[in-house]
Amino acid sequence: MNGRLVVLRFALPPSLGTERLVEQTRLLRAALEDLLAEQVDVTVSQSYEALTRNLLSGAVDAAHAPPFVCAQVEPAGLVVAARAVRHGRASYGAAFVKRAGADVSLSRPKTLRAAWVDPRSVAGFLLPVSHLRTARRIEPDLHLASQTFYGSYPGALRALVDGKADIAAVHAQKGNPESIVEALETHLPGSSKLLEAIEVTAEVPGDGVVVGKSADAKAIKAVFLHLPKEALGRKLLAELFHAERFEACPPASYRALYAVAPKDL
Repeated sequence: MNGRLVVLRFALPPSLGTERLVEQTRLLRAALEDLLAEQVDVTVSQSYEALTRNLLSGAVDAAHAPPFVCAQVEPAGLVVAARAVRHGRASYGAAFVKRAGADVSLSRPKTLRAAWVDPRSVAGFLLPVSHLRTARRIEPDLHLASQTFYGSYPGALRALVDGKADIAAVHAQKGNPESIVEALETHLPGSSKLLEAIEVTAEVPGDGVVVGKSADAKAIKAVFLHLPKEALGRKLLAELFHAERFEACPPASYRALYAVAPKDL
């Protein structure tokens, strides 16, 4: 510690489900405090909307954020200092999933009950809905039997497994079936044997580490790029971020998403 009174406030998104993050947040706090040499407070956001609002207002200093949150705050002058790399790529899409063997098809939308994550979840809502509209000519609000937000990937997948929904969506990479299995097992262990993919959407830039105007973007970027070099960092990459590493994020990387990012704060 360097004796500073200021506490760096770092936020995580809600998508993994807070019950699974208790130990990981403790480890992340320890890693950040060690590498930054200052006191850190790590919290889990209640929603993507709250995460976006807190970044823009300065209520948090930095955060691990999904791409549409990055696209909302980047034009306001906040810096996306680093972005996650998975399976060698810094982009991802969404895979629609259903119960294995179930007679479910996107061509029969009026029979489908959708289990979504959050209105600002990219793979858990925004990409699947965009895919339905553009690739399938399905307007979800009109054509699906129902849509329910469960607040996290585990919650949405559990609803699907329990028969409360017919489809859900998880992050995945096109042409990489292993990424779908990995996502299912990450969010609901054992579910890859109970669920199967229907189809995969186009990809967008992945999640990033956003740094507010009150924090040192260069220092925080250095910490995340350094994670693979430390045992604790590798543990966090595997168990919290589910990534191989972070890479430096070029300015305006999320420009393609500016026009479609939610703006109703």
